[in-house]
Amino acid sequence: MKTRSRKTFALSVVCAMAVSCLSLIEPVRAEAAFEKNAKQTVADMGLGWNLGNSLDSYSGTTIGSNRGSTSSETAWGNPATTKAMIDMVKKSGVKTVRVPVTWYEHMDPVTYKIDETWMNRVEEIVDYVLEDDMYCIINVHHDTGEKGWLKANSTNLQTKKAMFTSIWEQVSDNFADYGDKLLFEGFNEILDESSNQWWIPSSEACPIANDLNQIFVDTVRSSGGNNAKRNLICNTYCGGANYEITSQYVLPKDTISNRLIVEAHVYQPFEFTHESYPDITSWTKSPLDNVLDNLNRTFSQKGIPVIIGEFGCANKNNMDQITSWSKYLVEKCTNYGMCCIWWDNGSQYKIYNRRTCKVSQPELLNTMLAAAGSEVYIDPQKKVRGDINGDGKLNDTDKELLQNYLIKLSDNISMNADINLDGEIDVIDLVEMKRAILNPETTPDENNLCANEDNWASWTDTSEGAQGELFYVDNGVAMQVDKGGKNDWNAQFFYDALTLEQGATYKLSFDYISDKPQSTSFIVNQGHGEYLPYYSDTLNWTTTFQHYTATFDYTSKTDNACRVTFNLGGGGVNVPYKATITNLSLVKISGGSSSSTGSTTTETTVAAGTNMAADASKFSGWANTEGGASASFKNLSNGLQIAVNNSGSDVWHVQGMYPDITLEKGATYEISFDYQANKSVDMGYKFQQNYNPYDQYFNAPLSFTTQKQHYSKTFAMTEPTDDNVACVFTCGGVNTPVTVTITDLVIKKIS
Repeated sequence: MKTRSRKTFALSVVCAMAVSCLSLIEPVRAEAAFEKNAKQTVADMGLGWNLGNSLDSYSGTTIGSNRGSTSSETAWGNPATTKAMIDMVKKSGVKTVRVPVTWYEHMDPVTYKIDETWMNRVEEIVDYVLEDDMYCIINVHHDTGEKGWLKANSTNLQTKKAMFTSIWEQVSDNFADYGDKLLFEGFNEILDESSNQWWIPSSEACPIANDLNQIFVDTVRSSGGNNAKRNLICNTYCGGANYEITSQYVLPKDTISNRLIVEAHVYQPFEFTHESYPDITSWTKSPLDNVLDNLNRTFSQKGIPVIIGEFGCANKNNMDQITSWSKYLVEKCTNYGMCCIWWDNGSQYKIYNRRTCKVSQPELLNTMLAAAGSEVYIDPQKKVRGDINGDGKLNDTDKELLQNYLIKLSDNISMNADINLDGEIDVIDLVEMKRAILNPETTPDENNLCANEDNWASWTDTSEGAQGELFYVDNGVAMQVDKGGKNDWNAQFFYDALTLEQGATYKLSFDYISDKPQSTSFIVNQGHGEYLPYYSDTLNWTTTFQHYTATFDYTSKTDNACRVTFNLGGGGVNVPYKATITNLSLVKISGGSSSSTGSTTTETTVAAGTNMAADASKFSGWANTEGGASASFKNLSNGLQIAVNNSGSDVWHVQGMYPDITLEKGATYEISFDYQANKSVDMGYKFQQNYNPYDQYFNAPLSFTTQKQHYSKTFAMTEPTDDNVACVFTCGGVNTPVTVTITDLVIKKIS
């Protein structure tokens, strides 16, 4: 398919020939040497960044429903991508940009022709990246996944192969003359048809994923031009990095040697990285080592290059832990020869503010850049006077550099050492520097939970007919709502990444104004899961500023991923209108205690005789609802009660578990507990990895009766030390309904 922009390029070549003495061929399309093979390319890609929730966003599930429009780019709350935004990413030190693309809404449902408007928009953003001399990756993104039309299923392959092939025929043709810094990725996180399994795919899922990778490679190679030698990226099933998936991976056959790259995604430990687990704010090494070591053994050590196409962690007010996790991951991958590409969705996972074109998490970014062997980024708008070494901080290192310069131990020094700005670097600057280090400046809003403009985000559900755009104003944000959709939450903006502490009292205040009178709601709520409200009220907007203030008690479990949400949609709003919130403040005024604590990332040694299960509140439960299981779980003061309504078909379909146990290689442990049920039933328990692939270290059967029984057993840990083990009680695959109770769990290392 020839697009408008390629015709423009052809015209530019003709013009270039006419003037002969000028070379006007655009650099992103120029014939490239393609000297770097796949391994060399990965080594050169440095730290990467995903332009997530932009071109991959979608507003519905109908093929061709958004032809002729680029509105889906902003459907999930991010602004339209600009050249300035990509320039900012380049200046920050990133060398690779992955541009996820969802295609189906922009295709003819019969001919599969991609809408020219959409292809041109994709090409425009690709050009932004390549003009900044960064690597660019484009793919087939949410065409796969839980709601996608493309599945790792043989029947689906038969019916959808033509559509998948057509996408890559058209994309390959459109970008055939682009240089070697453009890479294609066949598909994103493809899932099977039956139950969208991530950890336990159906038997044909991985083989079908292999078939789709082969179709992708064959289609691109046959398209001609530079695609005959372009480096291509072939993902694993669901982007999985665990052995159960990678062991079934088959690298496609290719017409050129050493031009294929394997991609996997790493979000381990999953509970730490995912926003649905707000109380898991620290991480352990074992789950991460498990998948990274597996990728190294399976691919890197065999000369097959690997990229981590996505990795990232939701902000739960635990940026120190996110930074240490990212440093460990990127350093280890870099040592294994793997490139890492951060997943940024513009909200919980963001490191850039796309509206202000600023780095919102500079310390995290610099840590990852250093771990990848790149130069760190210094924000020119955040220069610190006296910061001689350019790390963005004023500390004793700078003082030592200035002292060495003054006593002639060094001859050269940055003019940033002139802390008093008198044009001279002398002992007066040293005195001023010492004072500044001892008395650092503090921000006036240090106790305000809503003091960071980067935490604002928005959502418009275009599939429900909503349309709106967020933008910044002085001391706040505004949203232009053009269409309200069906529900009040179809258009909303929110302040994210708040911690609410159990037992605390909070004062909430803000100013609000609308250019039309409106009545809408706002809530303080979860930023995950069911988005349950903790406090709510109605706002009667007018055309003059009003001030809102209220106090509320927070009685639920401490939640590190909350938000203040302003709902602006619904069929009753008078559109179009603009709503503005300024001076938002949420301050804890009494009570509470933070649950976010730091943790070490090294292996933990447990003293002999220490009960590792002393806190019964850590018990939790899980039921595989996709497998038909259902259960309710009640935490007791000394244990857990599990009411199994439907046990599913397998023993692991209902589980009660006690997490965060360290088992040391060579140690012997004693486990004891009391157990009882309301009828006789055979179940079991086990010690297993608390992360994919959930390998077992020890298991034993249990015969429950209506009488309380006491259990005691010793076992030896023979596997490598694991600091993230769970004691799991398996309650699935039994005659239901049944209620079981586990109390007084004690786990001790005895030798």
